[in-house]
Amino acid sequence: MKVKASLHIHTKEDFQDGYVINYNIYGLIDHAKILDFKVLALTGHDKYIYKPEYGEYAKDKGIILMPGIELRLNKFFLFNSHLIILNCGFDSEKIKNFEDLREYKKNHPEILVLAPHPAFDILESMSLSKLIKYMDVFDAIEHSWFYSKLFNLNNRVEKIAAKFNKPFISTADAHIFNYINTDYALIDIENLSTKEVIKAIKAGNFSNITAPKTILQMIKYIILDIKKRIIKYPFKIVNGLFKN
Repeated sequence: MKVKASLHIHTKEDFQDGYVINYNIYGLIDHAKILDFKVLALTGHDKYIYKPEYGEYAKDKGIILMPGIELRLNKFFLFNSHLIILNCGFDSEKIKNFEDLREYKKNHPEILVLAPHPAFDILESMSLSKLIKYMDVFDAIEHSWFYSKLFNLNNRVEKIAAKFNKPFISTADAHIFNYINTDYALIDIENLSTKEVIKAIKAGNFSNITAPKTILQMIKYIILDIKKRIIKYPFKIVNGLFKN
């Protein structure tokens, strides 16, 4: 059977970006139910925010809520390398660099490591050079929702994914509801379970559902992102100076 999956989602519970998000985890699950999603991944920034009660609420709606985290590795001042770990535990917060990640993967073969938006944003992304350098730790690479017919950095990422034989999977990187139902993966699985979803993604048994955005949509997001950073970066500067 084929199921709709959104594997990169942020909610109001997010410690980093929650202040610009107007829905909580329960609102997300209710919205996803209406749209007939069967798989969601909660990927809070730097903090493992999944709780069993969230998973039970999703299960009652016929949805798998996969625990996850979006980590920043090798943090230096404002610069860092983002990656997503799916089907992980609270101990994933302890991962600080790629060597830690390799060790974590060795002890947790059930996880999936995703490279989010690697061609975008030099401050909060992987960068293509780092993606290639650390390709061994990644199980899949993200197809970003942020593109138009005239501007599409996904084309460069897709070539790299093909070269290294890595699944290239669409997500909404959701901070708003707008693109959850335009950018997602349709995963072919035998039964609805986290294990089957991870297995199918690693095997490339999915298709991407995605649509180019209008220039106006992209401009609106850029404005929102600028507002977010005006608030966020002063705190990141302090963290970069005193906590690295």
